[in-house]
Amino acid sequence: MKAITDNIRLLEQNAINKGLSETILMENAGTALARFVSQKAKKLGVKNSEILFLLGGGNNAADGLVAIRHLKKVKAYKLGLRENDTFKQQEQILINFGFKMIKKEPKIHKFKIIVDCILGTGSNRVLDEKYCLLLEKINKSKALKIACDIPTNLNFNPCFKADITVCMGALKEILLEDFTKEFVGKIKLLNLGVNMKKFAPSQCNLLEKKDLKTIKRNVNSNKGKFGHVYIVGNSSAGTLAGLGALNFGSGLVSLVAKKTFSPLLMLKRKISKEATAIALGMGLENLDFLKDEILQNIPLVLDANCFLSEAILWYLNREDVVITPHPKEFTRLWKMCFDEELSVENLQKNRFFYAKKFAKNYNCVLVLKGANPIVIQKEKIFVINLGNEALAKGGSGDVLSGMIATLLGAKFKALKAAKNACLAHALVAKKYKFNKNSFDAIKLIKGLKCL
Repeated sequence: MKAITDNIRLLEQNAINKGLSETILMENAGTALARFVSQKAKKLGVKNSEILFLLGGGNNAADGLVAIRHLKKVKAYKLGLRENDTFKQQEQILINFGFKMIKKEPKIHKFKIIVDCILGTGSNRVLDEKYCLLLEKINKSKALKIACDIPTNLNFNPCFKADITVCMGALKEILLEDFTKEFVGKIKLLNLGVNMKKFAPSQCNLLEKKDLKTIKRNVNSNKGKFGHVYIVGNSSAGTLAGLGALNFGSGLVSLVAKKTFSPLLMLKRKISKEATAIALGMGLENLDFLKDEILQNIPLVLDANCFLSEAILWYLNREDVVITPHPKEFTRLWKMCFDEELSVENLQKNRFFYAKKFAKNYNCVLVLKGANPIVIQKEKIFVINLGNEALAKGGSGDVLSGMIATLLGAKFKALKAAKNACLAHALVAKKYKFNKNSFDAIKLIKGLKCL
């Protein structure tokens, strides 16, 4: 796991209060950036003279100046933005060592690596038209594009479209909003000279492949040890959820529906007390199931059509309940919970804000689906950015509900069940090596065998 923060300045100030000066932190950041750029250049066979640093005038650019000092013969161009004292100090050091900036706008096609140190995390402004045109040229180039801390003009158009964004000390929350995914590229965390856990102790974390925990089967196991999951949905979506549950490790799976498309699922007319977990809502038309008293004492996954009924409100303060809305469903839920209108557009630009506000008011686990799913319960937040566009297919969410129910049925706590199922869900899509358009829910289910 990697720590995520919404206030990097607070973390830096905490380090300064413990004796690390701003100068030391900047030196560590610039050195780490230089090392990273050098490694990429060596791997790609790029000469240092083919590396261009683009500089603003703040601390982000000052990090770039430190990196330039540690590299030989790289090029740098200042965009003419207002310069703070820290930038001026680092630039003077470079000048003292004989470094000279490019005076005229560089010819972008000559460079094979471009490093964006223009605007950092503290900026919320759009660049002048002249520099927007420069960004457009850069985005069209074939150079490897590296952003320092945050791509310039993020949340504006045009935005520096990074292949890699390097973060100093901790990941920035904004980099994991859904709307930023196509601009940040791969996210790489660099060390500021402080142990990551000491620099950024956090209850908000980015999950990695190594964090995955699934059901472990002993050689003398029997099916009864791995739970009996009930799926309440229609014959198609319910079957997908049931097969997702079965292939993720459930010992027994029953589908409460009129029919099923798989002989592997047991067909039932009603929910039984035998259920160790229930996933409900996938294509479900009869929402009276939400009023069944049997749901009161069994861990639940509530999905899809459940968000059409205000009966869902009865379950939101239970710690053993996981809800899995996609953005449109979440806006419906938001209206029911807070009596406020919320557009999908506003939600997608502020997913962390709305997820945190919801979790502050309710005890259940929220899985806010999207390009980077957020899994949250009270102050504990987990984010997964390993999935891709292959999952943008009908049925993917149904399979996920079955997977979460599997872990609930195997006695995982609700938060642990949700975060591990979401991580596994993303990893299957990431491992798919074929045309993303050809991926579907059946391939997702089959891919669970490769975890």
